[in-house]
Amino acid sequence: MNCWKSINLRKEYNPFRLMLFSLSFMVFTFIFSFLGFSLYYKNITYAELSMLNTFGFLLLLYPIHTLLHLIPLWFVGVRIQTNVKNKQKKIPALMMKFTKPVGRNFYICAMLFPTLFISLVSLIGAITFPPYMYYFLLVFSFNTGLAVYDFIYIKQLLGAPRQCLVEQNKNGMDILLKQPI
Repeated sequence: MNCWKSINLRKEYNPFRLMLFSLSFMVFTFIFSFLGFSLYYKNITYAELSMLNTFGFLLLLYPIHTLLHLIPLWFVGVRIQTNVKNKQKKIPALMMKFTKPVGRNFYICAMLFPTLFISLVSLIGAITFPPYMYYFLLVFSFNTGLAVYDFIYIKQLLGAPRQCLVEQNKNGMDILLKQPI
């Protein structure tokens, strides 16, 4: 296999700029979705949850989003190694690495799965339970903010050849092409 391209988001993009773009996308998504839903549901009294519950849901969203990337890979039989790293005693990070290369189109589907699944569930929840609408829309917007990183990877993969394979490494991912015989 030949490496066609290595993708490392930290080297290609400024991490602060990516975080700022993700946060702004999150805020705009919440504003526009809340405006749309509040125009549809006009006379609703909103229910309140505690601030602790709200932050708890939002903190759980990142590991759930990350684990949902793995479900399509598990169905195909790709073995995945998980590791929880605690760099310099900051917030622990959940690191996952699959052991064999995966096809490009399947990897794109695995990257889109958590975004589509969580967004669909939260939008259905907002429609079904209007008093809790803004909590569901908050989860929806936070999920789209997390998906910005996935969309950047997908953008890179769409420019790759169709028959390529994707392999993760410690810095990002490699796009591999089979060697000619």
